[in-house]
Amino acid sequence: MNTWLIYQPAGDERSLDRAEGFVTFREGFHKIAFLAPVIWLIWRRCWLALALYVAAEIALVALAGALGMDGGRAILLMLLPNLAVGFEAAWLRARSLERRGYRHAGSVLARSREEAEVRFFTEWAAEAEPPAPRAASPARPSTSPAVLGFFPEAAR
Repeated sequence: MNTWLIYQPAGDERSLDRAEGFVTFREGFHKIAFLAPVIWLIWRRCWLALALYVAAEIALVALAGALGMDGGRAILLMLLPNLAVGFEAAWLRARSLERRGYRHAGSVLARSREEAEVRFFTEWAAEAEPPAPRAASPARPSTSPAVLGFFPEAAR
């Protein structure tokens, strides 16, 4: 089971007609974000994260050159920002959506995106409907005397 985050576009309207604008994505490690972080960050429109990634890579290249690292160690050093993007991909995407006006609508445990969306929108639509009025029940008179404390006992 995975945790899926659901983000809602700006606006308080609760109708299933607006469901197409919602964004659903999995929380956790993203392999594509690790293997191709520049492409992933551009595709997901995470511009600030892209700028930080490029700055980190430039700093690490300069550090590897200054320390005189051989090829293998330098490559391992260059993979550190990739690893950070892979682990933080969901967080980076969430912050990017929030800057564009989206807000966190909910989180769902599910095996797939489709299952997560079905679970979320089933609950979301049920919350949007006003609850049916209940018939008023007659008030019951209290048969026990007023008791104070954790262990209610009648006064002796």
